[in-house]
Amino acid sequence: MVSLILLVIFGILGVAYWLSSRLTTDMIFAESQRIKARNFAQAALEKVKINIVNQYNMNNHDLEFPPKFTNDRVSAEYNMEFADGEYKVVSVRPYEEGGRRFYNVGHHSKGVKIGNYDIWEVTTRGVARATGITAELRALVKIYRDFVVY
Repeated sequence: MVSLILLVIFGILGVAYWLSSRLTTDMIFAESQRIKARNFAQAALEKVKINIVNQYNMNNHDLEFPPKFTNDRVSAEYNMEFADGEYKVVSVRPYEEGGRRFYNVGHHSKGVKIGNYDIWEVTTRGVARATGITAELRALVKIYRDFVVY
């Protein structure tokens, strides 16, 4: 009778330990998928930053996305799929706050205008395919276009 009671007690403890460790493992897996989705969203932001720098070097300042006109090359670069996830650029547009648009704003140093700057609001989304967890990232990218180079 004592051995049966001990067997039941150890069985209950074993099941409780198994459930606890399984829950911890599931939480770790879910967190890893959140991190993966966040990294995909960050990769999309880095892709946008590279494109912005390249377009500014070519003196192209119209970078809004989705574009007013169809541009399949940019759409293909901004929507990438990988084996374990994907990223998508939702929008790239000039930043606006309180009715003021931060595009082609004068950049001054010691009271002298030395150029202009633009602030782009970028929204990206990353998806971890195994669980479907999605991360959305919003960032501001400030670009200086100075006339004077020291």
